[in-house]
Amino acid sequence: MSDKADTSTSKALAIIESEEPAEQAGPSEPARKLRLTRETIGVIAVAVGVLATCLVATALVANGEPATSGSRTCLGPPMTVAVAPEAATVVGDVLEEAGCGQIEVQPTKADQILQPMAVGGDLPDMWIPDSSLWLERIKPAVEPVTLRASMASSPVVLVSGDGLTRTSYAEAFIEEDLLMGDPQRMMSALGTVVASQGDPQNETKLEPYAARIASGAEGAAPTDTARLAELQTVMSGVTATSEQQWSTYAPQLKASAPKEGTVVLDYPVLITADSSRRNVIASTITAFARVLDSGAADTSLTQAGFRTAGAGKPSPNVGAFTRVDPAAVAEAASEWNAKLRPTRTIAVVDVSGSMAWPAALGSDTTRLRLTQTAVSEAVEFLPGGAALGLWAFSEKTEGELGGDHAVLVPTRQLASKNQRAQLSEEIAGLTARTGGGTALHDSALAAYQAAVASYDPLASNSVLIFTDGTNDDPDSVDLTELVDQLKAASDPLRPVQVVGIGITANADMGALRAISDATGGAAYVAERPEDVGTVLREALEQR
Repeated sequence: MSDKADTSTSKALAIIESEEPAEQAGPSEPARKLRLTRETIGVIAVAVGVLATCLVATALVANGEPATSGSRTCLGPPMTVAVAPEAATVVGDVLEEAGCGQIEVQPTKADQILQPMAVGGDLPDMWIPDSSLWLERIKPAVEPVTLRASMASSPVVLVSGDGLTRTSYAEAFIEEDLLMGDPQRMMSALGTVVASQGDPQNETKLEPYAARIASGAEGAAPTDTARLAELQTVMSGVTATSEQQWSTYAPQLKASAPKEGTVVLDYPVLITADSSRRNVIASTITAFARVLDSGAADTSLTQAGFRTAGAGKPSPNVGAFTRVDPAAVAEAASEWNAKLRPTRTIAVVDVSGSMAWPAALGSDTTRLRLTQTAVSEAVEFLPGGAALGLWAFSEKTEGELGGDHAVLVPTRQLASKNQRAQLSEEIAGLTARTGGGTALHDSALAAYQAAVASYDPLASNSVLIFTDGTNDDPDSVDLTELVDQLKAASDPLRPVQVVGIGITANADMGALRAISDATGGAAYVAERPEDVGTVLREALEQR
């Protein structure tokens, strides 16, 4: 049996046993342990014959011998495991060889898990990401339980396409054709960012990469395999990727561990099911832990390019490496997250009758026209990775809106097909929708609730409200009730700020400040026509 097997299995037992209700009148210690094992883990069977079968099968797995699907190595109900795509196939193969047919492996990128994890949505039972650093990107609604700190590991290495070995990031930064991934979504790209910290010249060199990644354009941040393929095609260039990706997809290229130190992908094994679900699948979790702790799993993972405690290094490999200071990695990740963090906002535009009035005495430009120009400019200057939607509101229950407010363009990334064109078309069409009073309160509440419901934990989420007046919808909630409902709808796990932009001094800034304050936002006023665009830019830059 692997030296680590008892450790991980005992962790699984401890996690599940700790959630058992306390005994009112405890039996003797041996009896109590037996009851927990029998009822919670499900490995001990009543029949001696079944017990013997289970123990033999478990011993086979622990000793690295594959079991057939008929040997019943894995007892327990079905379970789903989301695994980083590059490790999903080998994990699935290991489970199949061990007879764990009830455990479904799903290749899953980290951002597919982070969103539901942050907002309390549906999650797989377990998750094996490529890095434990992902959990620092969000505040989980329910903290996952770490079953194993690391299933396997892979250091980030420098790979070059011209046949020359780059032993340091200093050499890589000299290259004109440095290829870089997205540090927000690819942990392998963090090494390049960490190495640039504190060096103004290198930090400046990475600025174009940041702008390109933020653009959201297809191919702006190629995957590890895509970058390796490019190096092989053009036979030049340098990139940072994991040793596993290099040894799997481009072993003929030169690779080395950077001497400044490197980021290491650690593949933690996390239980993401809630406590009640964990009790249901307790026996399956235990079986899964034992399979991962087997010599067979170590061998398979190493053959797939990963490093393991039991089987050592893959072939080929870059040899020894120095792990970079975790604090430096966390700092670099935080700075680049802030730099690349996209905007996700709904522009909610007042189209009441007064928005058709002149923007100033004697002006031939209307208040709505100024707003349209400002929002149109935002559509153009925001990067493609930003998401923007458009609503219109007025107290005209009959007519163009068919109600107090209408969703004219759903909130999607500007890089999405036709999103900018649809926004531009609907912004231009706002002029034909003017009329009626200002349905500010109900529209603000509806937009806020919609933004909370569609919250993106990797973005800065907000609602922008443009209005020139005060609420004059007699059927809407009053300001006090609106503020109370906004506070009730707010969710610390889904922070959304309302930003009020008053068009001219006629806007009810008291109401806009109350609305924005209730959500941690801010209110601005554009008293002069030329201020509208400036105010909008300032508001967006503050998010």
